[in-house]
Amino acid sequence: MTDTAIYKTKRIAGKSVMYLVLALIAVVLLFPYVFMLNRGLMSNAYIRTPDMPYWTDGLHFKNYLLAFRDGGYGMPLLYSFLVGIIVAVSTPLSSFLAAYAFARLEWIGKKAVFSVMMLTTLLPGIVTQVPLYVLYNNIGLTNTLFPLFLPGLFFSGAMNVFLMRQFLLSVPKEMEESAKLDGANAFIRCFKICAPLCKSIIIYMAVGGFMGIWGDYLTPSMFNNRTDAPITLAYALYLMTGKETNSAHPEWIFAAATIMSLVPTALFIAFQKYLIEGIATAGLKG
Repeated sequence: MTDTAIYKTKRIAGKSVMYLVLALIAVVLLFPYVFMLNRGLMSNAYIRTPDMPYWTDGLHFKNYLLAFRDGGYGMPLLYSFLVGIIVAVSTPLSSFLAAYAFARLEWIGKKAVFSVMMLTTLLPGIVTQVPLYVLYNNIGLTNTLFPLFLPGLFFSGAMNVFLMRQFLLSVPKEMEESAKLDGANAFIRCFKICAPLCKSIIIYMAVGGFMGIWGDYLTPSMFNNRTDAPITLAYALYLMTGKETNSAHPEWIFAAATIMSLVPTALFIAFQKYLIEGIATAGLKG
């Protein structure tokens, strides 16, 4: 056997072993997800059997309807979409405006303000929860949805501003010069010239903001202490599990959990290209 043939054989064997290991890892990771899907489609009598079957006894899609109609997950699902859409719009918008000011405009104290802003990344988020709770409680916004999206309307986070600024620094300034000579102000240059060029990073932040609030359990649990307060689906999965009706219908819980996981999965599949491009092209210039 020639050296070339030996090399090809070793290469094929190496790839085969690698694919086998990756397939085994995929099976391990997919096992609990398939388990959840199966139990969400089981009938109530079958899922409550003591032997805990893995495969479903049929495709009982009515479990999804009953979970959101009778199980109490319907309104939390709508609230999750409402808050998620608001965050998906406000996060890239506030980040883009702040980043444009740091990347394109000249003003006194810009570097100092940017440095102070970046220092806030060293502050753990949990440290601000108690002051925020006191603030929201004093102005009567606890047990509402406002604490979930209100911060993003004004400041979406230092890292978001930083990533957006780095992306803007990679856009040549010459593209704005002609518009500036024609009398276009900063807002026109920001939204008509820079915004289309920053589509990938904007989509990255929008999807990231939606996913972040979609799966957020901590924030709703801290600012809601009434059973009749509006809550998101992530928090409802914890609260509704203890309800007598849902305890008697575990298939509803699995159905709601399946919807909870499918939405971010669908978003990732739909915007995978922009998510990768958005973070990959946010260079470290400047």
